[in-house]
Amino acid sequence: MQEITFNTLPEAVKMILEQIQTLNQKIDNLPTITQEQPADENRFVDINEIRQSVFPQWRKQTIYNKCCLGELPHSRIGSRLLFNLKECCEWRDNQLKKGKIKSNDEIKDEAQAFLAEKGGIK
Repeated sequence: MQEITFNTLPEAVKMILEQIQTLNQKIDNLPTITQEQPADENRFVDINEIRQSVFPQWRKQTIYNKCCLGELPHSRIGSRLLFNLKECCEWRDNQLKKGKIKSNDEIKDEAQAFLAEKGGIK
């Protein structure tokens, strides 16, 4: 690279602007990544992407804690955590189902099914 002097400054700025324009064109031509990835995708993502796409309400530390406790499905390569997108979506959906508050009718139906199975109250 040649030395830039006061006399060559306009040419150097022109060259820099051309390179920036070329880089911007290359960036514009890159394929875009959608925020909402299909839940059935069987691919591995890092903690930032799993937090953004599956657990947006959680902080990173919450995800680390769930992994440490063995609650959240993950893989470790060296010190890096990787998450299977499909498995994490299924885990989240199962957790949401478990935490669902039952209506009085659902509780009544379960109680009647239990009593019918046990032969009634003695």
